[in-house]
Amino acid sequence: MQSTGVTWGVFGSALGVALMLAGLAHAAPSGKDDRCDASFFPPDSEPYGVSYEEWAERYQQWLFGFPATANPAADNAPPESNQSGRVWYLATVTGSRSVTRHMTVPAHTALFFSALSIRVNNKECPEDTTFSTAELTAKAEELWQTALTASVTIDGREVEGFDDLQTSPFLVQTDAFEATLADHDNLQAAGGLTCVPDGITIYPNVARGVYLMVKPLSLGHHTIRIVGVAGPPDDPAFEKDVTYEIDVVRRH
Repeated sequence: MQSTGVTWGVFGSALGVALMLAGLAHAAPSGKDDRCDASFFPPDSEPYGVSYEEWAERYQQWLFGFPATANPAADNAPPESNQSGRVWYLATVTGSRSVTRHMTVPAHTALFFSALSIRVNNKECPEDTTFSTAELTAKAEELWQTALTASVTIDGREVEGFDDLQTSPFLVQTDAFEATLADHDNLQAAGGLTCVPDGITIYPNVARGVYLMVKPLSLGHHTIRIVGVAGPPDDPAFEKDVTYEIDVVRRH
């Protein structure tokens, strides 16, 4: 099979392949009377009238649209960047590393993110591939077999359902979707696909991964920790540990 533009999480490497890990959500009580347990929308639901599959597409589009020089996943832009509406996103991380982020979120805002995900398209240098959506989906399914573990806690409590990433109820396979690159320092070029120009729209992309939509958290401080590992098992390509320290405040 020809090589294909493959991205774990968001970004491409010099070979058009990169591994990105984002965390899964787990909910925990704070132990205080003025706090409530975080909870999530079931994966077969349609939070705010939108399916998990479409939220996954929107999440990938959001991640893909940042320039490499101002990117929340690279921690050179605030995690609140380009956020609005009733749902905000938690960015993944670039590279194998541990990071703690501080974020202020308005009340009544849900949080959506990928625990671990892969996106595949036909962008390649020096010449693009021409796989169909079905072929790209098959490639994503094949590569997903290397997903090892992912876990997330919210205020100390795990969300169940991520023990087996191959059969998780939170596993999402998207349809084909568009993704528009930033108009400068785009992530594909920064990741090694230097022939990819700024500002173009790439289609088709398909994504596969485990995603979670956390219902709005109560006012106050919350901690979400996201840990993930991608194969091979004897020498993991990526090991990530990202902690979000989140302050939920009243809307002005």
